[in-house]
Amino acid sequence: MGIVSRVAKAVEALLGVYAEEVNQMCPVIQRERKFTAASLVQTLLLGFLSKPSASDKELAETAALCGVNVTPEAIRQRFTWRLADFAEHLFRRAIGHVLEAEEALAPLLQRFTRVDVLDSTTLALPDELQDRFPGCGGSHGSGKAAMKIQVQWDLRKGGWQEVSIEPGRQCDSKTPLQSAKLPRGSLRITDLGYFDTAALEIFSKNAVFWLSRLLFGTSVFTTQGAPLQLLNWLSEQTQAAIDQAVHIGAERRISCRLLAWRVPEEVANRRRQKLIAEAKRKNGRVPSRERLEWCNWMVLITNVPPEKLTPQEGAVLYRARWQIELLFKRWKSLGLVSQLSGGTVARQMAQLWLRLLAATLEHWLVLTARWSDARLSLTKASQLIRRSALLLTPAIGNHRHLCQVIETIRRAICSTARQNKRKRPNTFELLNNPELIEYALT
Repeated sequence: MGIVSRVAKAVEALLGVYAEEVNQMCPVIQRERKFTAASLVQTLLLGFLSKPSASDKELAETAALCGVNVTPEAIRQRFTWRLADFAEHLFRRAIGHVLEAEEALAPLLQRFTRVDVLDSTTLALPDELQDRFPGCGGSHGSGKAAMKIQVQWDLRKGGWQEVSIEPGRQCDSKTPLQSAKLPRGSLRITDLGYFDTAALEIFSKNAVFWLSRLLFGTSVFTTQGAPLQLLNWLSEQTQAAIDQAVHIGAERRISCRLLAWRVPEEVANRRRQKLIAEAKRKNGRVPSRERLEWCNWMVLITNVPPEKLTPQEGAVLYRARWQIELLFKRWKSLGLVSQLSGGTVARQMAQLWLRLLAATLEHWLVLTARWSDARLSLTKASQLIRRSALLLTPAIGNHRHLCQVIETIRRAICSTARQNKRKRPNTFELLNNPELIEYALT
């Protein structure tokens, strides 16, 4: 079965069977008059995919396209806690349906069974939800309530493997996805928020590869067991890229490779400025000389053997982690998932879950394009899908017609959603040709 047909079946399930099944658990439609659970989901999901800030009038227009004639007032009355609960359960059901592209993103990624990037984004919530979703202060509104969304995304074929909804207060290293089982031979890429030598040790024992930055202050030893004064040792090295077998962790002594290189001065300066500002905000102190000197270096650790990954390729793969940050940016800038719009808390939460559902549907449609095309712009593809969302309305319930509409959208993405010309290669181009990376190993 081709990707277009697989995506069409997933869309049909989400807008039909899944909606009706979830309605049995969380009844949003108790007596069918105008709406069924399926037609209500079609109206709201496609309406918010097309326009995340859609008004009641615009949603009523979408309902008409779905074959349901209702007034804007009837739409407004639907935004209750019952709808919010229904939409949340439907989102949880949808993210359990993993879709993948037909082709791997780049030959470099094909060396692994999967290449999972794990990261999170936090959304401010109304203060009334602090008991269920306690926040942690900071920049997320008042900080009383916040939701953290953890995403484990396989860059190899584009599928979201795991999505976890957690309280905003929970730190990344404590997420259940930290211990999620991964297939043998897969690669896990994470930032410092997930750094945990216990987790790395378990992954190594299970034949799972990992790539991470080294947390400042972590004990490092030679393979003979002698402690390394890492900054002094790094400054003594003469090669452009350092690739050294080491052990890390004072207790665990995990075997791995240390990959390191100096970053350009402007990069180091930006890091220091950010570090100093953060330290002043937290405790009013100035970072130590050693901590500031650490900003001069990019230091990665990995258990991937040298014959499977060069330092240059490691640099490109870690840089590819930024793609998940761009995913969250699209959720917020295009999908408005972080905007608490609506006159009641119930409406705000219903819209949040519906916008997350719309982002899920959008991602499924993106996967129909050539995932291996280094020129593909995921942002432009997402924009095109949102502009085309209402084309799906007359095709719901007719698999052949739906496949035709999705195929039309797919062709439009392939021909128009291209990266703008730029002087420096983008991440997809680097993954296809790591030799194009510029500063990383100087």
